[in-house]
Amino acid sequence: MNARLSPRAWLIWSLAAVAVALSTDNPVYRGLTAIIALNVLIAWLPPGRRLRPLGFGLAFAVFFAVLINGLAGHGGADVIVGIAGWVPVFGGPITIEAVLFGGSVGLGLVAALLAVAPLSMVLESHDVIDALPARLERTGIAVATSLNLVSGFGSTFQSVRDAQVMRGWRPRGIRSWREVFVPVVLTAIEDSILLAEAMEARGFGGGRRSSYSGSSWRLWDSVVTLAALASVGAFVGVRLIGSNPDWYPYPTLYLPPIQPALVVACLALVLPALGTSRSRTPESVAE
Repeated sequence: MNARLSPRAWLIWSLAAVAVALSTDNPVYRGLTAIIALNVLIAWLPPGRRLRPLGFGLAFAVFFAVLINGLAGHGGADVIVGIAGWVPVFGGPITIEAVLFGGSVGLGLVAALLAVAPLSMVLESHDVIDALPARLERTGIAVATSLNLVSGFGSTFQSVRDAQVMRGWRPRGIRSWREVFVPVVLTAIEDSILLAEAMEARGFGGGRRSSYSGSSWRLWDSVVTLAALASVGAFVGVRLIGSNPDWYPYPTLYLPPIQPALVVACLALVLPALGTSRSRTPESVAE
């Protein structure tokens, strides 16, 4: 089966996955959501699209969350090392609990980013616009354009870095990266100006936008949408009945609690990956 999902179904699925990832601090549910979102992205990734730039961004998000929470969050009983108290903000003990909780925060960011990645890496920009209501047309154009520029920024960075390496450039500290970042920023500014001129030339803001044809809504779209909404509803329902799905490892570290119903709710998000039979090689995904 290779059922093409409607852009509206993709939008609902992405919003539901983000809601699940950010509605709890439990790393089990966040990690499960991230793995499912990654599998969905790989299953639908068009040929020629690369995951390497996205992987660098996700790794940076986790590293930054662990670093900040590990240095600034001084709670917890298991001390790794202590920083002098006179150091502003970061002065105090660095604990295992703070580092692991920072990892949980980073995992939530990873899951959320992977959940919205299909909107820019699987769908075309006009599909994202058509998926929004008519009243949000201008907002949708701005959002779709931003998503397109973000993905293009990663490609530009990789191209500039490869070109500089071919010219003999090697990273030799923070200052050496100016030779990469400056051309990337200038290219991004130039692309933004060209895009603005192209939008103005096409009459952006001068009237209602036309489209070729609307995407049809199929049974599989309804199934994916209902499963995504049920997943969010499960997490909301658990909180309403007074059960706590969160994980807060202070003051003493303990294993995250696992509720089978919420695990099933996370697994419901995997349905888009089951709607395609395309096989992808590891080389085509990583490059």
